[in-house]
Amino acid sequence: MPDLKIELKCGHSDNRGIYYAETKRAMIYCAMHESLDDLYKTIDHETYHHCFNYLDVTDDMDEYMEERVIYCLQWARFDLI
Repeated sequence: MPDLKIELKCGHSDNRGIYYAETKRAMIYCAMHESLDDLYKTIDHETYHHCFNYLDVTDDMDEYMEERVIYCLQWARFDLI
């Protein structure tokens, strides 16, 4: 799998994180998070975007569907307990 480049930014943004498929880069805005755990969730979230792009399944999903799948993946471990 091609490497994902993650950049941590200290500034504010309208986004908590954003993934750029063209450059395989994710930018994470630290100031938009309340805790370290929250920051880790955003890194996981952007990594899922990268994996979906690499597996070429994004053509089969619209933006809402992709976000919903990621949400379910992130919370599945809590729902199974």
